[in-house]
Amino acid sequence: MTSLPWRPVRILELNDKLIPDPNAQHIKLDRLHSVRVAIDGSFLHIDLRPEGEWKKPGEFTIYTVPASNVLVMESQEQVKSGKVVGF
Repeated sequence: MTSLPWRPVRILELNDKLIPDPNAQHIKLDRLHSVRVAIDGSFLHIDLRPEGEWKKPGEFTIYTVPASNVLVMESQEQVKSGKVVGF
């Protein structure tokens, strides 16, 4: 996989419960807070690690969903500026 352009996202809402809860893998989530995402073609890659761990080297789990499953994606930049920020 090539290097992806990651962006912090404050709120991410999906149209179905697709992402396992990091604290209880049997529970699926459709609303995520303070994650980072990367768009690659028609797919959205989601990193659930806490913000302080984003730059740490090593292996970590990335969840991939079709971008069409996204209902709401609110970035930190959007909240600060009040403008929609493109990916």
